[in-house]
Amino acid sequence: MLGKSRIHTTIRMTVVTVFIFATLLTAGIAIGLQYYFSQSMARNAAADLYTATAQGIASELHGIAAVNTNVINLLAENPELAHTDREAAQLKIFTQVLERNPLFYGMYVGDRDRSFFEVIHLETSETARSKLQAAAGDKWVILSVQPTETGLLRRYQYLDKALRQRTSREEITDFDVTGRPWFSSAYASGEVEFSPPYLFSLLDIPGRTVSKRIAGSDTVVGMDMTLASISQFLANNKVASDSSLYLFNKEGLIIASSEAHKKSQPDQQVSRVSLAPEEQPLVELARQPTEHGKLHSINLKGEPHVMYVTPSGSGERNLFVGIVTPVDTLLAPFLGKIKLSVVITAGLLFLLLPLSWLFANPIVNPVRQLAAENDKVRRREFSAVQRIPSRVQELDELSDSMVSMVQSIQAHEEAQRELMDSFIRLIAQAIDDKSAYTGGHCERVPELALMLARHASDSDAPAFSEFSLDTEDQWREYRIAAWLHDCGKITTPEHIVDKGSKLETIYNRIHEVRMRFEVLWRDADVAYWEQLAAHPDQRVRLAAQRSKLQCQLQEDYEFVAQCNVGGEFLDEGSLARLKQIAGKTWTRHFDDRIGLSPIEELRLKGDDTPTPATESLLADKPEHIIERTRATDYDPKLGINMEVPLHLYNQGELYNLSIARGTLTDEDRFKINEHMISTIRMLESLPFPEELKNVPRYASTHHETMKGSGYPRRLPGEALSIPERILAIADIFEALTAVDRPYKKAKPVSEAIDILHKMADDNHIDRDCFELFLKERVYMEYAAQYLAVEQIDEVDISRYIDP
Repeated sequence: MLGKSRIHTTIRMTVVTVFIFATLLTAGIAIGLQYYFSQSMARNAAADLYTATAQGIASELHGIAAVNTNVINLLAENPELAHTDREAAQLKIFTQVLERNPLFYGMYVGDRDRSFFEVIHLETSETARSKLQAAAGDKWVILSVQPTETGLLRRYQYLDKALRQRTSREEITDFDVTGRPWFSSAYASGEVEFSPPYLFSLLDIPGRTVSKRIAGSDTVVGMDMTLASISQFLANNKVASDSSLYLFNKEGLIIASSEAHKKSQPDQQVSRVSLAPEEQPLVELARQPTEHGKLHSINLKGEPHVMYVTPSGSGERNLFVGIVTPVDTLLAPFLGKIKLSVVITAGLLFLLLPLSWLFANPIVNPVRQLAAENDKVRRREFSAVQRIPSRVQELDELSDSMVSMVQSIQAHEEAQRELMDSFIRLIAQAIDDKSAYTGGHCERVPELALMLARHASDSDAPAFSEFSLDTEDQWREYRIAAWLHDCGKITTPEHIVDKGSKLETIYNRIHEVRMRFEVLWRDADVAYWEQLAAHPDQRVRLAAQRSKLQCQLQEDYEFVAQCNVGGEFLDEGSLARLKQIAGKTWTRHFDDRIGLSPIEELRLKGDDTPTPATESLLADKPEHIIERTRATDYDPKLGINMEVPLHLYNQGELYNLSIARGTLTDEDRFKINEHMISTIRMLESLPFPEELKNVPRYASTHHETMKGSGYPRRLPGEALSIPERILAIADIFEALTAVDRPYKKAKPVSEAIDILHKMADDNHIDRDCFELFLKERVYMEYAAQYLAVEQIDEVDISRYIDP
């Protein structure tokens, strides 16, 4: 072989050149260990920092509690607040306190007699202003409740900055101050009471109520405060710019948050109230005391984060501090050193890269060349595959093996292709051979379709600008589709395909009808001789009567026989005469229920009629109806859209003879059209390779029309490709000019073209393909090979194509 004279080395020797990968592995392990220990140090430092932050939050909470305790104690020591008739003093004191402390949203007093007086500072929240229906100029709302004889009456007073009343309104209410938790707890203890955090109904943000009983009275003073200062404290003490700090309870209610101070719009809420779904792990950690004070890893929105949860240290068991920080932020101080290590390692590798490249060439270059040759095999370009020589022995042997393999694959594929094409031609030939009247159809249609397809592929016309069959695989795909376009006819009964007369089934039943006329003829003869024996003197009259009857029988039979041929349209007058003839009777003397096949016996209905039996000359009997034995519920994936007759067949004599045009009943026509459904089922079930994937589609649409009235799917013209439109024209032209049809004579070329033109005008076939068929004289190319000389005549295409 060509490579025998070359000096070879083994692939083991060449593998020495991969030392660069060992260097990478070593550097990777070292950097990985550095990263691991740096991460551990970062997590320990973060845990210490988070613990210190939690302690700071606890101190802030204690400070706020002390301030609120002092304020409420001062208010509780003011006896003027205990008198319900001193609303002016209460208003003055409450407004002064609320003005100086914006954290207090409202202050109020409640008494055992169920009276209640509250001052609400509207400038603390636009939400409160909206819910209380206050105007833009209102600053205060006084909300008072007084018991009356009919119940509790609540009054709203709206005041401006100068405490002047703008308006007021009243309503009946069920608000009983003595039932509020802040009132009952402060009244009973006499000490300062802090409520657990809860959502203020007017603000939709968390807060707390501080209350205390005024000494020596039945009155409790209280104030609602927000936790905005805690949120600001959390924002100012964030461990990192993109960390999030939360003060929350076990139910996931956010008491304060480092994010609460951020507002993108003036009317945006300062808190989302509850933890977001992705932050719910904070609640789960809060409920597990063993996990407090530890760092936990978690993914939030696809990014790695760490979480930290610990009790708030404020003395309340239900409050927790939660901290969420991105891992990248946690590791930021250490990543610089790691990046420096990576840069140094990369620099060293860069210096070694030319050397490693040089050593890799003996393997890399041949492998790349072999990969390129392998792509040729994948594209089935077998003749273009070349041997790739290499100094690496294993690669050189691999190249030899690939060339041998390609030769084997090519030979095998050619054999498989020839086998498949032969089998397909065999199917097409079997369909043609099945009927003596359609022989050659499956052979001629592909030839005509390919003729027109070649011209369409070469055409520069706008209609064909995007159509081209460039490769042998594309031509083969279309050729196979054309061969198989009628493969479903293998399931169509021969007597339906070959039905040349209306009464034809396996045989032409006109002979049965003729025999009945023969019986009536002889009945006329018998009646004549019987009457002549009784009345010998009336020979002339009786002979004339017999002659008239037999003449009428001759005329009636000729009419029935003409109807059976189906050559002309059957009008209403002819139908009426047919029914009149059918009404005539004849006498049957033999049992018609013996000598039958099992299938015929199953079709019999009703009781046997004793003989002699009088029967109609033409009849539609129950046994003429052949029911369906298979369902016609087609798989929706097939897209079948055809009207299905009730019965499989109707062989009624009068029913068949009454066919207005042609020789086929609705049942016969559906059975013939059903071959397209069989074609779809057969071809869709075959595992065609990629290069033949369009065969089922091309083969199953040649009975569709451009206006969407075809079968079996009623596809519109825009859903039909150029190859499908071409095959439809080829199928029709071949059928019009074929000499082997039982139901019509072969048409000359000019008449067939005229019919195609009418079909194009009716939007039945594609006009562009039809005009190409004429301009390129494809019809003459086909006629020269497949039509009789007497069929080939001149066609004036100017009648059909605009100049």
